[in-house]
Amino acid sequence: MQHIKYTIDTDGIAFITWDVANSPVNIMNAETISEFFATTDKAIKDATVKGIVINSAKRDFIAGGDLKWFLNFDGSKQDCYDMLAKTHQSMRQMELSSKPIVAAISGLALGGGLEIALACNHRIMLNHPANRIGLVECSVGLFPGAGGTQRFLRLLGPRKTIEYITQSRKLTAEQALKDTLVNQICSPEDDINALAKDWILKNPEVQQPWDDKRFVVLGTPNGIGQVSGFTEFYSVSNAMAYKTTHGNLPHIKNVLSAIYHGSSTGIDKALEVEARYFVNTLFTKETKNIIRAAFIFIGDAAKGKAKPKDFENTTYKKVGVLGAGMMGAGIAYVSAKAGLDVVLKDVSMEGAEKGKSYSSKIEQDKIAKGRSTEDKSKPLLDKIQPTASVEDLKDCDLIIEAVFENLDLKYKVTQETEAVIADAVIYASNTSTLPITALAKASKKPEKFIGLHFFSPVDKMPLVEVIVGEKTSDETVAAAIDYVTKIKKVPIVVNDGRGFFTSRVFGKFVNEGIKMLAEGIPPAVIENVAKKIGMPIGPLAISDEVTLKLMLDIMNESPDLTEFEKELKDTIDTIVNKHGRVSKKSGKGFYEYPEGGKKYLWEEWPTIFKQQTDYDEEEIGKRLLFAMVIDSYKCLDSGVLREPRDADIGSILGLGFPIYTGGVMSYIDYIGAKEFKAYADTLAQKYGERFQLPDALVKRIEAAGEGRVFYKN
Repeated sequence: MQHIKYTIDTDGIAFITWDVANSPVNIMNAETISEFFATTDKAIKDATVKGIVINSAKRDFIAGGDLKWFLNFDGSKQDCYDMLAKTHQSMRQMELSSKPIVAAISGLALGGGLEIALACNHRIMLNHPANRIGLVECSVGLFPGAGGTQRFLRLLGPRKTIEYITQSRKLTAEQALKDTLVNQICSPEDDINALAKDWILKNPEVQQPWDDKRFVVLGTPNGIGQVSGFTEFYSVSNAMAYKTTHGNLPHIKNVLSAIYHGSSTGIDKALEVEARYFVNTLFTKETKNIIRAAFIFIGDAAKGKAKPKDFENTTYKKVGVLGAGMMGAGIAYVSAKAGLDVVLKDVSMEGAEKGKSYSSKIEQDKIAKGRSTEDKSKPLLDKIQPTASVEDLKDCDLIIEAVFENLDLKYKVTQETEAVIADAVIYASNTSTLPITALAKASKKPEKFIGLHFFSPVDKMPLVEVIVGEKTSDETVAAAIDYVTKIKKVPIVVNDGRGFFTSRVFGKFVNEGIKMLAEGIPPAVIENVAKKIGMPIGPLAISDEVTLKLMLDIMNESPDLTEFEKELKDTIDTIVNKHGRVSKKSGKGFYEYPEGGKKYLWEEWPTIFKQQTDYDEEEIGKRLLFAMVIDSYKCLDSGVLREPRDADIGSILGLGFPIYTGGVMSYIDYIGAKEFKAYADTLAQKYGERFQLPDALVKRIEAAGEGRVFYKN
């Protein structure tokens, strides 16, 4: 056996140890699971074995299934079902064995790893702050397919099962014990294997609770009478799921169905139900897209796979952050949280202290919610040194400038900072629109000058655009990626250009929404359709966040506006200067923001733009998405983006582009390349050249034929 170790001690206790070769964690795939079940079968059939302990030689128990295996599964639906049925049969063999089986859970037991533990008679979990268990498959477009839905259901009842699975909840040892998902917890100092063996010796006769003929799932009909609210509960759960997902996520619909139908039958039939719904889910294009984007693309990016080759890891000790506004304060916080010392500089000590208070508030909120303690919070906050003196930056090994988007101001702070820092120190600008090459003109070392575009709020938004200027060296790019991964953000590398990728493309979404309002499409329809297609916020609401005045200022400074953009500028000018609708901060934008009340769309829009009553909601949604997709391809075609996957990562993490589509580039294949081209042609005829596909994209679509344009799977 290559991945599973097997030993029997002198008391007849078999230890089946997961230790997957050439992997830092234990993962489940065709090879490892085959070895595991062959080993359990061997132990069960060995008359000298009194009981079995399943454990791990690595820090974690089992991290879950290999999602690349699922993404590249090339068999039929029947092949997939047969594979699951065989898995269920092997796990049922474990449960029906007369020999007690104990899971000794260390570290993480997620997804399939927890499902294996659930098939054991007893579960002991190491109680450490970093340890977690959970069925987390919904976070990657799947749901548990190795019995997790049905065993959770029988341990927790339907309410918690639905909550924990659909939200991919990860539980601490104490939470898991309270919910009976584990039976025993122990401290890191305890010998978990000895405890497992002791339980086996004291409990020679075992039976899973659901194999008792009298067993009934909590909160479900028991054959004698209907449990009050049972049907209504599932109806409400489905309705709430649809309200949240708008039917765009088939894995959520299918897991609810598997739980509902599995609750009214015995465990074996219930496992068949789960398997069939799992197969239907795996073969949907939405699930394939989510696995590819969320797990593979974003996972690889988070590990720094975009880093140029042959450069050693750069380590950082002290970071200087220029500007203590919301962005600078957020950058200071995530840097300190990663263990770095931070010098937070502003024009005044008062401003710098205010910036540090941003971190204090985050920590106090975490303490109030029980997610941190004063003992953990104080060392973090002590790492942030507020200052108004540029001299305090001299020992920093990285500078991140986060002052206002003003070229002259950025020039000034660049020059005064470079006067005190060492020549080897990288200087990064957190700009969302100004070209890095232009900003680097103020630097005496443009090869060390780079863009790091964070997103607000920095402590919550995972993406960072690493922007390469004309003279930025590969060594600087590599070092910048090391910093971004150090603070646990996800980097994508983009080349220079006004708006780079995310700001430029997101502008197309906003512009299209404002244009539709000017055409007379009711604002509530625009906003609701945006959410229905999977965007987290409507284009009008986000415009208020950005501020219409800023948008107008940027357009006034742009010398090369298209005819569409000129018309749009006139519309925004009317909204801002004639009607005084400026921003959320001012209390008056597309929405009204009453103090202490809930925002609502301004009621006077119909008097400014004559409202249409005949509109096509599908077309509205397609216009919003196609505007972003087409411009994203233009970014790829022009070299602003280096790879299609960067567009998908950036659009999902930075723009909130619907994840079920796989991202802006994957969207073309999600729609179907030929259908995408045909619909774009229709939009171009009706609304103008902004929907005209670039020639290079047309050639790609034609070359793909019936296949995919970008990714094989």
